[in-house]
Amino acid sequence: MQQVDFYYDVVSPYSYLAAIQMESLAAETGVQVVWKPIFLGGLFKQLGNSAPLTNLPKKHYMLTQDLPRLARFYQVAYTRPDVFPANTLLVQRALAAAPVEQRPALSLKLYDFYWGQGQDVAPPEVAEALLGTDIAALGQTETAKATLKALTDELIERGGFGAPTLIWQDQLYFGADRVQLLKADLLATKG
Repeated sequence: MQQVDFYYDVVSPYSYLAAIQMESLAAETGVQVVWKPIFLGGLFKQLGNSAPLTNLPKKHYMLTQDLPRLARFYQVAYTRPDVFPANTLLVQRALAAAPVEQRPALSLKLYDFYWGQGQDVAPPEVAEALLGTDIAALGQTETAKATLKALTDELIERGGFGAPTLIWQDQLYFGADRVQLLKADLLATKG
C-alpha cells in the first residue's frame, strides 16, 4: 500500500481544510495517510521564516474572506477563533505521543473546536476535555517533546517549510488546495 505523510499543526487553518480531505483521499485512492503532527512555530524558527499572519492585510484577508469562502466550498464549519494564533504546543505534543491510529480522530476533534467553533485549544483543561486525560497528559512528557521535535525536523529534512504539507514518494504537496493534485497523481498511477 502506498503511503502519504500528512504534516500539520492545529493552529494552521489550511491544515484544517486539508485534514477534512484526508478520509476521502484515502478512500478514493487506496493510499494510507499517516498523520504527523509538527510544531509550526518551531518550524518557522528553524527556517527563519515568519507566519503569514505577520502581514496584517494578509491576516485580515485570510481570516475574513479566504477562510470563510473555503469553509463554504468544503462544507465545513468555520468560526474565526477569538485567540489566533493559539499556542498549540501542548496539544501538538499530545498528538505526537498518541497512538498513530488515534491521531486522525483526535486531530479532527481539535480542528473542529478551534476552527469550527472558534474556541481556544491551548488551555490544559481543554486538551483534557478533547483528548482525554491520558492522551493530554502525554503532552507533558519528555517523549512527547522529543517526538514532536523529531517530526518537525523530519519535515524540514524532507524539504518542508510550512503546513499543511503532504509527501508522497518524495514529492511535496503544500497547501489544502494541493490535496486534489495529489489525488489526481495517485489515481494516475493506478490506471
